Order: sequence, then structure tokens, then C-alpha cells
Amino acid sequence: NGIIQHLRGTENKNICDLGIIDVTCSSLNSSYPPKNVVDFDNDNYFLSNSGYAWIQYDFKDKKVRPTRYSIKTRNDSDDQNPISWFVEVSNTGQDDDWRIIDIQRGNTSVSKRNQTNTFDISTQLMNNESYRYLRFRPYNKTSGNNNCLAISSLEFFGFLIE
Repeated sequence: NGIIQHLRGTENKNICDLGIIDVTCSSLNSSYPPKNVVDFDNDNYFLSNSGYAWIQYDFKDKKVRPTRYSIKTRNDSDDQNPISWFVEVSNTGQDDDWRIIDIQRGNTSVSKRNQTNTFDISTQLMNNESYRYLRFRPYNKTSGNNNCLAISSLEFFGFLIE
């Protein structure tokens, strides 16, 4: 299990609804909110309403040191799936405090419907490094040559510091 699944424990509820973490985005489509990316038990998904929208995890009073992450695409369309993105970390969440720890360019492994892939974080973080915020940020068109982003689930693996 990943960090999100670990934090959820035996609860069969969305961890955002439980107040354990916050998931926000830069472009909100209220019918497909960002909290859907941590709702692993159904076919919900996040869908932005404008281009290059990021998804941000706030672990609140916890910190993480990610080593890998998994993306699952929505099950009803091949459009709007990520193909080029950054994974970033921060301890403040401020615009000038983000550090890129992984970059994917032209990666089509999650460009079709209902695909899942796990990616290693390309920057190996030191044992004393941990972060409150994680952000997934596309930087180019998505599958289907779209600007909007859709993701069914986004799980991170690594170390949780409580």
C-alpha cells in the first residue's frame, strides 16, 4: 500500500472527507473535484477546467519522503490523460518554494483509458529530507491534444514522517 492507503487505514472513506490530508488544484471543475484522486474505491476522477492545472497534496501535520508514485487514468475516455509532467515538493506551499523531483516527457504509459503505471522518483531524496506538500503538475498538452487534465487516482509511495 502507498502513503494515502496507509493514512486511510481501515476507513472506507475519502481521506480528504476525514480531514487527514487536503487535496487542492489550480483549476476546479466542481463536478470532478481534486479529492477524487485519493478515492481509490470507485470510478470517480479529477478533471480540470483549464490547461496545465496542478494537483496538490497537503499532509498537514505530517511529512513525506516520496520514492515512487502511481497514476491511474479514468475509465471512460482516452482524452485528457497526462503525458508530460513534473512532481514537486515543498514545505511551505509558496510559489517560490517548489522543488522538482521527477520529470516525465512524452510518456504514453498512462495516455489511454483505465491504465495504471508506477514511476520511480528520479531525484533520490536524502534520509533527512521530508516535505509537507506534494504537487503533480502537467506542463504540456495531455492525451488527445487537450489542455485539461483528468486523473482517476494518484498514489505516492515512500516514507511517512508523523
